[in-house]
Amino acid sequence: MQRPGQTANLVALLARVAKQDRSAFSELYQATSAKLYGVVWRILPAKDRAEDVLQDVYVRIWNRASSFDASKASPIAWMATIARNRAIDEVR
Repeated sequence: MQRPGQTANLVALLARVAKQDRSAFSELYQATSAKLYGVVWRILPAKDRAEDVLQDVYVRIWNRASSFDASKASPIAWMATIARNRAIDEVR
């Protein structure tokens, strides 16, 4: 579970990513990639496929950051949902 300070930081990073801030995207990746890789890997336990899907997940996060709404979900839940859905799509 994320602490409130971590959640607020991720919300701020996503807001900056929505404005195409590459340094914020790098920070967001560093803060969340291990968690999201775990989500993907549980569904796709093949390292190369999981890494490819994770890359696509971050492209989707970059493109959809402006649609994130902190009143509807935590940032990590929003990103984990993207990761989970993308991994399931890959299985299909």
